Amino acid sequence: MRHRRFLAAAAAVSLASGLAVVEAPAVFAASEAVALVRGTQIQPSPVTVVLGGAPATVKAGGAPVEFTARLRNTADHQVDVLSSAFVVGDTGAGTRQSHFKLEYQSLGGAQWQDATVNAASVGAFWEIDRSATLHLAAGVEAVYRLRLTVAAEAPAGRVSLGFNANVDDPTLPREQRSSFAQSERTNTVIAPAVTPTTPAPTPAAAADVRLVGVPTTFTAGGEAKPFKLVFTNTSGKNLRVMPTVVFQGVTELPFETVRFEYQGPDGAWLPGGPGGNSEHPTWLYMNLRPGDTGSDEFALPKGATHTINVRLSFTKDASARLESLVAMAGSLPGPGESATVVSSQKADFTIVTAAAPSATQTPGPTSAAPVAPVSTESETAGAPVLPVAQATAAAPSPAAVGAPVVAAAAPVADPRLASTGGGSTEPMAITGATAIALGLGILVVAWRRNRVRRGTGN
Repeated sequence: MRHRRFLAAAAAVSLASGLAVVEAPAVFAASEAVALVRGTQIQPSPVTVVLGGAPATVKAGGAPVEFTARLRNTADHQVDVLSSAFVVGDTGAGTRQSHFKLEYQSLGGAQWQDATVNAASVGAFWEIDRSATLHLAAGVEAVYRLRLTVAAEAPAGRVSLGFNANVDDPTLPREQRSSFAQSERTNTVIAPAVTPTTPAPTPAAAADVRLVGVPTTFTAGGEAKPFKLVFTNTSGKNLRVMPTVVFQGVTELPFETVRFEYQGPDGAWLPGGPGGNSEHPTWLYMNLRPGDTGSDEFALPKGATHTINVRLSFTKDASARLESLVAMAGSLPGPGESATVVSSQKADFTIVTAAAPSATQTPGPTSAAPVAPVSTESETAGAPVLPVAQATAAAPSPAAVGAPVVAAAAPVADPRLASTGGGSTEPMAITGATAIALGLGILVVAWRRNRVRRGTGN
């Protein structure tokens, strides 16, 4: 019985030493093991123990995990393994014996059987082949197959796995025959039975946006033509809106040929700032700064409508082409919300080059005519179409220069932007890579830049 007591005491040392605090009976047993281990009668064990394939992670309530314990006699003569034990040392997770089940196969056997529990107050401890003495000849290796199951109620955290053996060397004097062999401890993480999930964010509220009065034709080098961006807040919440307009052509529209201006809060006309997007290199983004302090955002109380007057022209170097214009209203998220971008219906227009003057033409006035006001009743006609790169159309022929260019095919709908049509109240939440495709990244950067400038954080 002495070697049984010794094995239990040594296992208690494994559980207590740097792994967990155990209750009084185990500590009492551990004190005997410490005395034995430190005593002069304990020799280095001729048996080495290795845990093979011990799991780095095991899921609580999951399938059993299998691994092995290899005991090898390194002496030049036979030694006896009087008893063996498998230990789960708790490292602060709060695991107990009841959270685990250990099975093993006897040497040469193929049937799984339950290991004998030797109750530990913290962690777990089982004896293997309790009634059998293992005789190991010189250089011989014995392999136990082990199978560990973790209960669903086991706490998540880290535990330490180990295998111990009480060895007797019959060639030594009786007081020196006993030795204690143990494997290196393997750290194993118990994963929770249910992986926590993050609830899907709620789309942030957004304003409806419309393009009103976009002309159907612009002449390269001609006068600026006005139209309007109209934002309506039907969300029931006060909003901060970040407006952007996007030119969506088949080929890139050079920024230097575009004269896009908008009217600020003080009535002054301001130029739009260019933006870009790697997913749509042929689209030209124009960012506005319509806030009272020159910021990219403006306040839109619930139930309110805000109109931004804009005017557009193209330099004489602009080529004849078919273009489309889309207005976007960005709304950044609050806690638990995802960013939202809402778009207007798409307005198609053509850029034509001016006809060469003939000998009989009468020179026109030297000063440009004043920009006439635009009625808010003349909305862009046509069925709602989502913003997207247009279907490829043939470039205008030389014969068509100076005349309106007709689209070869109807624009294709893109599901990644939400069309609000004529003031639709169905905004679409745009997140992740899709949000970047819509220019939401540009809006986010502008939003943060304004907050830093105002000293309100990031």
